[in-house]
Amino acid sequence: MKHIHRIRKSFSKSVGEQAFIALCVVLMAMTGLFSSCKVRDMRDRSAHQAADEAPGIPTPSESVTDSKPPENISKDNIGTGNGVMPDETGSAQTPPDSGQKPDISPSPEPAPTAKPEPAPKPVPSEEPAPGTIVNPYVRYTWDQMMDEAKKLRDAYPEWIELASAGTSVEGRDLLVIRLGKGDRKILLCGAHHAREYISSSYLMKMVEVYADKAAKGEPFGDFNPRELLSRVTMVVVPMVNPDGVNLVNNGLQAVSDREAVAAMVMVNPSYRHWKANINGVDLNRQYPALWEEKYDDVGQPASENYKGTASATEPEVQAMMALARSEDFMLSASFHAKGEVIYWADRGTVNTISGARDIARRMGKAAGYALMPVSEEPSVYAAGFENWFRLEFIRPSFCIELTPSNNTEDPHDDRKFDLLVWNKAKTLGLILADEALKR
Repeated sequence: MKHIHRIRKSFSKSVGEQAFIALCVVLMAMTGLFSSCKVRDMRDRSAHQAADEAPGIPTPSESVTDSKPPENISKDNIGTGNGVMPDETGSAQTPPDSGQKPDISPSPEPAPTAKPEPAPKPVPSEEPAPGTIVNPYVRYTWDQMMDEAKKLRDAYPEWIELASAGTSVEGRDLLVIRLGKGDRKILLCGAHHAREYISSSYLMKMVEVYADKAAKGEPFGDFNPRELLSRVTMVVVPMVNPDGVNLVNNGLQAVSDREAVAAMVMVNPSYRHWKANINGVDLNRQYPALWEEKYDDVGQPASENYKGTASATEPEVQAMMALARSEDFMLSASFHAKGEVIYWADRGTVNTISGARDIARRMGKAAGYALMPVSEEPSVYAAGFENWFRLEFIRPSFCIELTPSNNTEDPHDDRKFDLLVWNKAKTLGLILADEALKR
């Protein structure tokens, strides 16, 4: 109204009242028209915005791209910057407390450090990567292993032979893969403990990759697999405890004697946490190496920790001992999970076996794994495969704990296989083969 009063004063008094009123009507009409246009424009803008946000077919001017990160890439991709890899929660982790401290004694070589690997492309959780036979990205089973082993033999007949070391309690073959054709031999094994079956898929992937590189004459890292495997034979038992792995991955319904297993002591509440064989005996507490001194906090068949009524009562242990004695192995390694550490010596044999520490340091440097000090207490270290091998043959044997600790008893997410184990530990077998040539 103030604008109207100003205009009214500016008019000459001679202008009639009707003219003034007409002018006011015109001004008010123009103001209303402007407001109407503004409201309509706001409505149009809102409609366009809603259309842009609604799902649908993009307009020709839009580019159709997917800028989202892969959904199965986890925090495992991220290093901590201090030589310690994150665990499955993304937090920096240290090896599990075994009552021993990592080896920090002076060495002319630099201490092992874990260097983060470039993030691999995501791998489907149900199907193997194109062009490969071994699929480690699923819950690995004995049936899958046996099927893949036959395919590997057919694909690389010049480099791979299959055999059996014996049978398990439930009658499953203890698969033996002979990779290479050299006179020097090394013995590698995995999955003494059922829930640690990622060591089986790791060894199977190792066999495939090394055989493929040897067949093609291609290098792998700093190694020449064709040359190495022409001089060294890797004897691999990927799954020492197939019955236990079957229970972990297929449940109680897959077991032959369900009632017997159901009656055993459950140290942990889930069969996914099972470590023992199907008789409830911990196979890595069964070997005749100071077995009497090994502590047993269970005293009866259980999901873990029971050492049995005597050493070497279990068919899986008997088979491994017979295999180790059947050939002249330069060294051996037993693969477990979790911790990213290497046990390389115990008090009973440390002064009689030469070169073990240097081999362990080389592996630790390659994988970023910590070396554990000499195991001092027989009540803790006795009756393991590596301890028995050292005592029996006076040659190096290693317990290698693959994968980071995640502070649980659960098996790892197998879809993260590359991130958890392969990217760091992929050359350990070649290192051991190379070291066998020096002995």
